[in-house]
Parts: sequence; C-alpha cells; structure tokens
Amino acid sequence: MEKPLFLAEKPSPNLTPRRRSFRSVAYQKTMVFDFSKTFKTYDAKTYKKEDFTGTRCPRCYAAGRFKLHGSYRRHAAYWHMSKITCEFIEIKRIKCLSCKTTHAVMPGDLIPYKLLSLFIVLFILGLFYLEGEPVLKIAEAGGFSFQFIYSALYAYRKHASGISQYFREASAGDVPPTLDDAGIVSLIREPFLEFQSGYIELNKRPCFMCKFFNSAKAPPIGRLAPIPPPVGSNITLE
Repeated sequence: MEKPLFLAEKPSPNLTPRRRSFRSVAYQKTMVFDFSKTFKTYDAKTYKKEDFTGTRCPRCYAAGRFKLHGSYRRHAAYWHMSKITCEFIEIKRIKCLSCKTTHAVMPGDLIPYKLLSLFIVLFILGLFYLEGEPVLKIAEAGGFSFQFIYSALYAYRKHASGISQYFREASAGDVPPTLDDAGIVSLIREPFLEFQSGYIELNKRPCFMCKFFNSAKAPPIGRLAPIPPPVGSNITLE
C-alpha cells in the first residue's frame, strides 16, 4: 500500500445559437487534448497561436484555423506526496475561425466533467481490482472520501466494454476475446496517456468521461497535433 500501482510522475456544453443569413450556427465548448502535457506540467500561459498550426478543429476539421481565446478555471484532483490533492488549473481556450467554435485545450491526464484525474482513477482501479483492497481501506490509504472511489468504479463500469474493445483492436489479436475486470485493468499501464490517446482515437470520446455517455450530443474531441522538428535537426516524433 506504500507505492501506487502506477507511477505518479466539467463544464456542461454552453449552446448559444447565433443567426446568420444562411444558417444557424451552434456555439459549443469542445475539447482538444494536448498529450504532451499533464496537470503538473500544463501552463495555459505558454500556448501560442503557432502551437495549433497542424491541429484540426474537432467540429469542422479545418486545420490550423485557430486564435487564442482566453481561459477558464476548473478544479482537478491529482496525486501529490502520496495523497490526493485538489487544486485549480487554468485551462486555455482557442477559437476556430472557420466554424467559430470555442475549444478547451486539456492536458492529457484530465477527464472532462470529472474532478478526478486519469491517474487517480487508475490508482483506485488497480487497488480495487488487482489488489482486492476494500473501498474504505483505499480511501484511508489515498486520503480521500469513499465517494471518490465509488465515482471511479462507476466510471469504469460504464467504460469497461469500450476499454476491452480498444485493447482487442489495438493489440492485433494478442488480447483474449473476453476479459474479466482484473484483466482489463491490468492492461491499462503506463504510459496511460498513450492509452487515453488511443481510446479517444477509437471511440471519439475520452475514457471515463460519463457525461453524455448515452447521448448523441457529446461534444466533439480533438488532439493537439505534434509540432514538427526544425528542418535539419535529428529530433524524431514519437
């Protein structure tokens, strides 16, 4: 119980119809994930317009048509000094100049509309399904309430089949056709940001985001394109 199983280091859509001469356009907050950043390394002030030249709008798919559009604050829970810690984080926003949609630029380990970060959810799932620890003991070890644990377990139950399907499709036949909970959770290892990125690519939504789960109105999700290395450099993109 002294070491976590995985190494440690929700605003609702705001629809404001706006009339144009030829059609009505819905303005909605959507999300672009930057998987080069985590809660600990994310800084909304460091983003420049040039960072998004290769990124496609998740709504209209226009490439590089963004301008910086302020920021907003949200709470997030992350792992710090062997305990859960809740802090505010400033989230950068960008606006597509083609469809006029505003997008939140999220670090890769935050889950939209959820307080718990991706690492906290995986930490809880590992202790519960792999170690067999009871809920109250996990709460005591992590320093958080049992409601957080039930929230993580609920999010997992909603997404278990999608996670299993992701690994079956991503593993080229190496994953059995049926997996129990321990088998599914054991596959979500570091790099867990790579798992989340792949899950978004397959399912068009982040794993463990429960809002809009049974709705067709889920906000579109995109990913920040990697910035190409300078010409003549020996840097390669992962």
